[in-house]
Amino acid sequence: MIKLKNRYLTVEIDNMGAQLTHVIDQPSGYDYIWNGQAWQRHAPILFPAIGKSNQDSYALEGQTYSMPQHGFARDFDWQKVSQSETTAKLELKANEQTKRMFPFDFTLQVEYELKDHQLLTTYYVINHDERRMPYALGSHPAFNVPIDNDGIFENYHLTFSPHQKRIQRLGVNPVPFRDGKKAPWEAIKNSELALNHEIFNDGLIILDGKKIDSVTLGSTQTAHEVKLNFKDFPYLTLWTMENRAEPFLCIEPFAGLPDQAAEEPTDWKNKKGNNLLEPQETQTFTYSIEFK
Repeated sequence: MIKLKNRYLTVEIDNMGAQLTHVIDQPSGYDYIWNGQAWQRHAPILFPAIGKSNQDSYALEGQTYSMPQHGFARDFDWQKVSQSETTAKLELKANEQTKRMFPFDFTLQVEYELKDHQLLTTYYVINHDERRMPYALGSHPAFNVPIDNDGIFENYHLTFSPHQKRIQRLGVNPVPFRDGKKAPWEAIKNSELALNHEIFNDGLIILDGKKIDSVTLGSTQTAHEVKLNFKDFPYLTLWTMENRAEPFLCIEPFAGLPDQAAEEPTDWKNKKGNNLLEPQETQTFTYSIEFK
């Protein structure tokens, strides 16, 4: 376990999956991150796939490879590269197990940096291979709602910035696959979404985030809020457990998408949302979370 600390926040990171497990407000001792039993993850890193693949596999250059839901990065121990009081960098390198699922020589790094009330997360995807590498990358943090037990889930809302008349939602059907459609989501009014558990009964909600810079979780019942700034990520997904009333919400910046429903495995070189990384190149994605 890796711990970062400043005068405002204490952050804990698990080497397994390099996932964020706690962000604790120093004055109150309140933890912003979900640690409940109903869903036993906290903030997994999704790589090199997002969502469930058709037939739990994908196609690439005439070969078919097995791929678990959300990829495999969350299920490996990551190695610590460096650490200070307020920063830490971890990495996952390709190995025999990963190459059976994803036949590339890669390094995936994540760097966490604590700055006042803000946690910056930067991902570095490095292609050491001689071929162009297709992949998806996502972050899946779960936040306690209500925050600090102020109010209830239904007292909270999400505010999207900059203000937009309409925000597009990608169709998900059958869950958890996309159906290839996109339309304005009428539940978002005046760039604000009122939260309730019923809107998640049909599964995850994927928003086109290309025109969204940030999203803020807040309520009139509390002075606390959580703000994600995610300009590097073209999609934003919202999720909590279907047909349940668990007190958490996942707010997930995605650089990639789940498969569109099909009978055959999807060809990753042509998959919508996938990134294509040239040999010996690096791609970087950063987002920040402000805790108030």
